[in-house]
Amino acid sequence: MRRMQRPRRHQLGGPASLALLVVLLSACTIVGHEKVPGWPTLEIVEHYVPHAVMRTRCDRYVAFGMQPLACAEFDLANRRCHVWYSADFPPTRDIIEHERLHCRGYDHVGMKTMAGILERHLAATESAAAGR
Repeated sequence: MRRMQRPRRHQLGGPASLALLVVLLSACTIVGHEKVPGWPTLEIVEHYVPHAVMRTRCDRYVAFGMQPLACAEFDLANRRCHVWYSADFPPTRDIIEHERLHCRGYDHVGMKTMAGILERHLAATESAAAGR
């Protein structure tokens, strides 16, 4: 029985597949950080919960098709940052430090997500104070 050989360009493998694998496995943990000016000091509250609970809380913060490893949620009004980790798959030190950096006001390089959160919080606080 003769096996047909596919041309290399039609097979998985090689540099293009390696690049795709790196992109798919990458999480925000390998991206640098930039300090958000004016970010307040927050108490960091870390939660180790079942994996399904962490995913439910964190899925909204990752791109389609990506699996969250953890996430930080900000409660600026109460000056708290809640970090959600999987108790079933404990985080590495790098993931813990990455999420703590978010709590300390560092966003991913080039991103303005956290700056937007802070701006909306300050606007709401000013609006509430003006309405008193």
